[in-house]
Amino acid sequence: MTELATTTQAPAIELEPSVWILESGEDYEGGSIRGVYTDRDLAADDFLDLVRDLARYYSLDVDRSGGDPATCDLYVHGGCAWISLTRYSVATRRQLR
Repeated sequence: MTELATTTQAPAIELEPSVWILESGEDYEGGSIRGVYTDRDLAADDFLDLVRDLARYYSLDVDRSGGDPATCDLYVHGGCAWISLTRYSVATRRQLR
């Protein structure tokens, strides 16, 4: 019996060279970069650590927190503090030519 392997084509956004940037800050006061990662899964532990710390001091605002299913970006808001994990495209030498 022969099985057919099915492949799904990755969305164009996943094929672009990219990095994930973990940021935190406060409303109207800006923020800072906490880490830069080559993969979303590599950033997960640090993101969750920051969320736990935020939850200790503020109640998390579920209405202003969540994820974007199209980009897989994550955002958490508690009190006036926020944390985000966002994918950014990276320009390559090939793109610059």
